[in-house]
Amino acid sequence: MSKIIIYTPAYNAEKTLRRAVDSILNQTHKEFIYYLLDNASTDGTYEIIKEYAKNDKRIIPLHNEINWVGNGIYEVLKNYGKDCYFCALDADDEYTPNFLEKILFFIKNENLDIAACGSDFVDMQTNKHLGMRLLKKNLILDEEKFDRYFPTYHQFMRTIWGKVYSISVLRRPEYKRYKQPGYGNDTLFAMNAFYNANRVGILSESLHKYYVSPKSVSYQFDKNRTKSDRVLFDAACDFLISKCGAVSDENLNYLWIVYFKAIKDTLNVLLNAQISVSDKFEYLLDIFQSRHTQELIKWPGAKAEKNRLFSQAASRMLSSSPYLVGLEVGFLCYFKDIVFSILQNDEENALSQIIELIAEGTEIPDEYVESLMLLALNLSAKLELHDYFIYFKKLQISLLIELSKINEAIEEFADWDEILSDDIDFKNLKERLGI
Repeated sequence: MSKIIIYTPAYNAEKTLRRAVDSILNQTHKEFIYYLLDNASTDGTYEIIKEYAKNDKRIIPLHNEINWVGNGIYEVLKNYGKDCYFCALDADDEYTPNFLEKILFFIKNENLDIAACGSDFVDMQTNKHLGMRLLKKNLILDEEKFDRYFPTYHQFMRTIWGKVYSISVLRRPEYKRYKQPGYGNDTLFAMNAFYNANRVGILSESLHKYYVSPKSVSYQFDKNRTKSDRVLFDAACDFLISKCGAVSDENLNYLWIVYFKAIKDTLNVLLNAQISVSDKFEYLLDIFQSRHTQELIKWPGAKAEKNRLFSQAASRMLSSSPYLVGLEVGFLCYFKDIVFSILQNDEENALSQIIELIAEGTEIPDEYVESLMLLALNLSAKLELHDYFIYFKKLQISLLIELSKINEAIEEFADWDEILSDDIDFKNLKERLGI
């Protein structure tokens, strides 16, 4: 009889682990081997695991001294043949009692390599039901259906849990090896399994509960988070090319939507991260200036939403700096060195960079010139550099005249007409204004 291998890694999960383990032990299908890994916890997780293992011989306790050093999935599975099955459960989630029974019947009945089910999403703190990931009817994928139904099943290919895999699909070579990004490893694991599978089924029943917690990896920022979104986009494209021969226009359009939502989530996590504003801005630049995001900007879909997302993120991120509030994200990226100096409270260096740009005759995009002049004026005022303030005021008025913003130019000029009535530059500006 084929063996079913279940795997739960746990890190500081003493408050939720019993719920997860009990949901496995209460399965109506009783034949399985259950690996419980204490992943270098600092609380009572390992004691709970040992307690369960003592009372149930189906449980094999594992312990890591260092987080994710040893006892990984592939290390556990190397001892089992291709006719066995694998299932994973997070230490804070649970399966319904009939999960294994229904999924295994589905696999046998449809001759599947992988079977997935729907999930309920529950707020961990309030136990409130937040929503479901569920299809209206069963879906069987084989041959060309992997291409046709990609937007439908992709959501089920993003996580390890909620599935039972034939170990045979985990043993075959990967279609492409990616450097593990940290965030998104589950997706790469599942995507590779789907690539190796001949037949995949998605059951239109919710047999899994996912508890949403602000402490989960999805809500934590790490240095690889921005890169992970791009790795997963590329992996999905490569999956379609390798599995289906090409990325259709429909699927590419869908992937741009997925990528847009991904960077939206990443920006939200970034804004709430406990790191310096200058570090946040550096990650914002990494997102905005990447090839993927630049192509996303060119993508015709969700134009207003894209502009609003980046502008709002920049505004929130830089709200502590009065000089940068309200500036467009494109401006911030174009003049990133100046922005970094301001974020590091080095206004003098920021102003020097602007002066140098103008002195060298550097070509500045038309849409950024007005904002740059205003920034220079504000920095000059802060540093009480009166000569530079007047210099930039002249440039500002001249620019307004060139842009045919005569009324604005006259307003700016009025404050200086009497003070600098003998200044040759102001006299020339007055003549240009015809006043």
